[in-house]
Amino acid sequence: MQVRRLLIAVAVLAALSALLWWSNKNPEDPSKKAAGTSKPVNLISLLNADLVDVSVQRKDEAALRVHKNPASNRWEMVTDPQIPTNSQEAMDLVTNAVTVTSEKLVDENATDLIQYGLEPPQITLELKDKAGKIEKLFVGDKTPVGEMFYARRPNEKKIYAIQNSYKIGFDRTVNDLRDKRLVILDESKLSGLEIVRKPETLQFAKNSRSLWQFVKPQPFRTDAVVVDELLSKVREAKFDPALSLEDQKKNAAAYATAPVLGTLNLSDGAGPKTLEIRKTKDNLHLAKSSTVPGIFKVADELGASLGKSLDDYRSKKLMDFGFEDPSRIEIKSADKTSLIEHKSGDWLLNGKKVDSTSFMPFLDALRAFSAMKFVPGGFTSPAFQVTITEKNGKTIEKLMIAKVGNFHYAKREGESGEYEVDPKTIADLEAALKAVKEAGAVKK
Repeated sequence: MQVRRLLIAVAVLAALSALLWWSNKNPEDPSKKAAGTSKPVNLISLLNADLVDVSVQRKDEAALRVHKNPASNRWEMVTDPQIPTNSQEAMDLVTNAVTVTSEKLVDENATDLIQYGLEPPQITLELKDKAGKIEKLFVGDKTPVGEMFYARRPNEKKIYAIQNSYKIGFDRTVNDLRDKRLVILDESKLSGLEIVRKPETLQFAKNSRSLWQFVKPQPFRTDAVVVDELLSKVREAKFDPALSLEDQKKNAAAYATAPVLGTLNLSDGAGPKTLEIRKTKDNLHLAKSSTVPGIFKVADELGASLGKSLDDYRSKKLMDFGFEDPSRIEIKSADKTSLIEHKSGDWLLNGKKVDSTSFMPFLDALRAFSAMKFVPGGFTSPAFQVTITEKNGKTIEKLMIAKVGNFHYAKREGESGEYEVDPKTIADLEAALKAVKEAGAVKK
């Protein structure tokens, strides 16, 4: 047994010696050797900030081209006719294109490009900067191992491997880059909002503080959360550009016979934008936009927001001052008047500095002071009054509360509409004010 093992070891040693002798006599041509893992190489030398034009052309297809609009400084597709572009998606394409990096040199001196899918290339990437300099990158087949693709630069024989993430990033289509919003508008310039439905029309506009305010049916204050929720649902309403012709016809037929749930009109300074929503007998919400051709399904939540009542959109909060502290608060109750001032970072109650820890619960209660419901009338003479002066000294809110029997009614000075207030809410506010301690006072 030992002699057999010895003979096997001698045979292996002889084979290794022969292989070493052959290698020394026939060294491999370094120009044909795959280089393997190498240091990261940036395959595009242009700077992102300098780019003005990028095109991606698949084999046997028309090129997808994006161009930076000098007026808006945004990336847009170049199409005929012009198709609205999702500038963020276009920017992602450009970023992935200009930052293509390889950590693997596959072939130092390639003579056969066909084996890599690079003759002709599967994708041709072309980038141009503001100085007119142009760079290209050719992308070929997928590598046998790993999620990578072959790539090379013009006039070079080096073959690199790039990560699939880069290819996914810049290998986009028109449908990938198009703006899929059903209502294309500039929200930063949105100034008008109108909901038209039977039996009423709700019209909103921005006031001097950039807050939404009712214009119709009366100049009521609005619940910012509810209005923002509606605008959020409009923003999220997208269409499917790949919707089949058959499905488009089905949507159009169902829309034609469905009753109108409501119409949303928006103004952003670039002309009116309209979104009409109808609800089918199958409870589907179908929408038609003035900015995108076709009929498309939208989320039920958008239909629900559009169908909210007048009172749903009104604000039940009785005070509008936000989280920036006011400079002065005056509270009148029966024969007592309390004056609160904010000076040099300190809170003063009737001229005396108070402990901020004990004061904050009162301020929070005042911010959250809300009504139970809206009422057509009932207010008589005020028994409780709160006046807020904000830091600018100009914005003043005055809230008056009247007690009629067991009911409490509230009214804001200079505004239409009245509210019914829970007596406990008033009692809690008064209790929070009584709990305010002077600075340095000993807690009992």
